[in-house]
Amino acid sequence: MGGSRNRSHASRAFNPQLHSMHAMLVSRTASHVAGAFTSHGRDQSLAEGIADVIAHCGHAGLGLFLAAVWHWLDERRYFDAADAVQHHIESGTMPTLKIEPRIAQRRDARV
Repeated sequence: MGGSRNRSHASRAFNPQLHSMHAMLVSRTASHVAGAFTSHGRDQSLAEGIADVIAHCGHAGLGLFLAAVWHWLDERRYFDAADAVQHHIESGTMPTLKIEPRIAQRRDARV
């Protein structure tokens, strides 16, 4: 693993002067992607981060967000995770958030 394939592409797009909310989302998402053990887990973590960015910053910052996540991972030598993010950047695809059903606790109506 000698690093990501096209290091210069995403590093040119990285802006260290990100909005503080955007920077926090980058850091949190990248650390979750790096900590995932499977490609499905990486995609799920990235999808959660994308949903957070869209909710807080809108669609306009999505490209910069992905480049910043890639840069964070590559800089810290998480090459497999960086390659997974780079694949989504190059292919123009976004992982989708898979909602897992939650079992609601039953409430007792008695007083």
